[in-house]
Amino acid sequence: MQNLGKKIIILFMLTLQMLYAAKDDFKFEILSDKNSAYVGENIKITFKFQYKIDKKIAEANFNPPRFHNFWIKPSKKVPNTIHKGYMVYTLDYIVSPQVAGDLKIEPARMDIGILTKKQKNMLRLERVKYKTIFSNALSIKAKALPKGISLFGDFTIQSSIDKNVTKPNQPINLTINVKGTGNIEDISAFKLDIKDAMVYADKPKYTVHFNHGKNEGTMQQKFAIVADKNFTIPTSNLTFFDNQSKTIKKIHTRPIFVQVIGVHKQAAFPHLEKESNHDVMVKKNSINWVLLIGAFILGSLATFAFQKRTLFHAKTKQNSITHKIQKTKSDKALLKLMLPYANRTKELDEIIQKLEENLYEDKKHTIHRKALSKNFAQYVTIRKDDVNILT
Repeated sequence: MQNLGKKIIILFMLTLQMLYAAKDDFKFEILSDKNSAYVGENIKITFKFQYKIDKKIAEANFNPPRFHNFWIKPSKKVPNTIHKGYMVYTLDYIVSPQVAGDLKIEPARMDIGILTKKQKNMLRLERVKYKTIFSNALSIKAKALPKGISLFGDFTIQSSIDKNVTKPNQPINLTINVKGTGNIEDISAFKLDIKDAMVYADKPKYTVHFNHGKNEGTMQQKFAIVADKNFTIPTSNLTFFDNQSKTIKKIHTRPIFVQVIGVHKQAAFPHLEKESNHDVMVKKNSINWVLLIGAFILGSLATFAFQKRTLFHAKTKQNSITHKIQKTKSDKALLKLMLPYANRTKELDEIIQKLEENLYEDKKHTIHRKALSKNFAQYVTIRKDDVNILT
């Protein structure tokens, strides 16, 4: 009886050893680079399948889990490697939570076809034996973004135009570019509201790629703007939850002033009656030299008067602007007044930048309107093209 009991124990131990050995022949697991994330934040998920190199595999079919409450980004295959006697295959997924709460990624399944040999009479036959194994599950804690925020990441925004000066009804082409890391595909199209101008907007174009588990990309939107008088392209704003500082960030483009010159008014020509052939013949043969000399003198006087009037108008405009500077009651009104003179001098550009920071970044720069009005003539020399710049 004792011998029989020992044999049973040995048989049981051998069976367990074989089961564990068979289990160790194949390994399948899910790994993640983080166990908690904000809604919209990327998580790198890696499926790792291993089998011993002495095993002959006919096929291996991967069945991913259903990612409930997750957005899924394109997967990336990693070249197979050999590590500590195992053949290793990995497959990467980028997922991001759609909702806040305790979320779960269910186990994945791997169906394996194993080649086995069987001796029958004088023949050695090979056949495929199928085996199914499951990975572990993953638990992810998804944290809610601040109220009203849908973007998570790190972004920059910039706008540019093809020209600052145009003619009536000739389009200005504006391009807004956003780039960075995060859920850039969720950035909505920008809208522009410009008084007395027609705005034609294209649909945004998104370019996304993955770099070291991060979702990187760009968003670009183009506009065509047509107007018949001066206008300012307003700022475009973007608000997101910064993945580094874990704070809300607001970024914006700079307003851009566009000058429209050469407004053509239809000339009023008097109605001319057709002259008789007789009158025409008389005028051809009777050139009045006195009238010609008089016309020349009048033309010279008119030219001089126009130049003097333009110069006087420019000086009057200079005085008008300095007066308006002192009368402005808000930074927004002062910024609108100064934008047409951007990129003229360093001093004025610094004032414009401070005004923009006060308006769009909640800073508290003090703008001394009296000093600005007094020194404006030193900052900016009114040019001929500026005569109607604020009308």
